[in-house]
Amino acid sequence: MIEKIPIHLLHSQAYCEYQIFLERVKGIEVEPTEKMKMGKEIHSLLEEEHKKRAKLKLSIPDAIKKSIKEGITLIAREVPVIGNLLYGLIDEVRLMPSQIVIIDDKPNDYPYLSNKKQIWGYCLTFEEFFNPKLQLVAALRQRDTQEIFWQKEFIDEDRDMVLESAQRILDILNEKRQPEPTLKINKCRSCRLKNECDKCNHDICK
Repeated sequence: MIEKIPIHLLHSQAYCEYQIFLERVKGIEVEPTEKMKMGKEIHSLLEEEHKKRAKLKLSIPDAIKKSIKEGITLIAREVPVIGNLLYGLIDEVRLMPSQIVIIDDKPNDYPYLSNKKQIWGYCLTFEEFFNPKLQLVAALRQRDTQEIFWQKEFIDEDRDMVLESAQRILDILNEKRQPEPTLKINKCRSCRLKNECDKCNHDICK
């Protein structure tokens, strides 16, 4: 019985639930795309640059206390979090005296629902793992320009959406629920699993 899932599956679920079923239940494996390889390399470079600039080695709870006490902003990258249903690595966390900004880097600059679900998943899991007493803010940042293009306070409505989506994914992985394939041709056309998918009826995708 699967009890926890990686946070990035929230992105996949908003894109196409059947994609999760094909990979995680049927065990279909495909090579990562060039965009995926490039994204991994850029993430590694950003992490190395951060390590070179970092002046302090503090735990997140200690960094929160220091930020509040001294009125400064501290930045942490690749922060591991484990919650009740989710786990993952947060690209960047900005610890500020009055709020905490959870940042996810994306190769695009449009706040798709799939991107929002994923960053909300990071917010929820950070909240469960560290139990901070400050307001959490979800932010999406363009990976190449490092410019934040969307952000908002993490609220109960976002939390409820994440919990509902996470439970749907768990039910799919534990084969208690049938996954729903996307009906949008553009998603099918760009899906790396399109050649293995038995649900796509779009001739243009084949």
